[in-house]
Amino acid sequence: MSMQKPISKSFMQTRRDLLLLPLMLMAERVLAVSVPELPAGSCPLNSGGPSLLGTKWRLYSVYDNKVPPELDVTMEVGDNALKGFAGCNDYTAVFQRVGHTGFKMAKIERGEKGCPVLSTGAGLPTINVGSWEGSYLRTLGRAGSVQQEGSLLQFFNMNGAPSVVFTKHYGDAGVENAAPETPPAEGTVPAPAPEPAPPATS
Repeated sequence: MSMQKPISKSFMQTRRDLLLLPLMLMAERVLAVSVPELPAGSCPLNSGGPSLLGTKWRLYSVYDNKVPPELDVTMEVGDNALKGFAGCNDYTAVFQRVGHTGFKMAKIERGEKGCPVLSTGAGLPTINVGSWEGSYLRTLGRAGSVQQEGSLLQFFNMNGAPSVVFTKHYGDAGVENAAPETPPAEGTVPAPAPEPAPPATS
């Protein structure tokens, strides 16, 4: 009757370490992969598309609530921050790149000037500028990605839901106030031009 030699604990430990070695090397490889650097002149805010660096925009809507024309909220894209006018205070929103196409807001700073309530006419609703400013900056702070389509810039929150929309700022003369162009719905016929007035008779 043959007797098997007991397997030492050190042998079992060595064997286990050898079996785990490939997994450990693979894990180190995965952790060592870093997000590649962006080319010079690129902006991480929209690293999945054309650079937005230096572009200027005017706020059009917040969660589908159209900004009143009397309210002027602007944004300019910098290397690592968005700067502009939030309605009654200047603001700076510092962002950080996340992954290949996303970002997150690190902090948002704004002035401490009190915001007025604007009148839009007798019997018409007033505009609470402070409420719009606060809503815009809170929503911007939750942004996680952005997509440009022509003269529109659409931000999405961290869950992927659309949040704020901007229209393009053209030139140095000011911010464009025109609403984004929307094509007419299918099946609609444009209204005919008015007929010319008859000539005056003496």
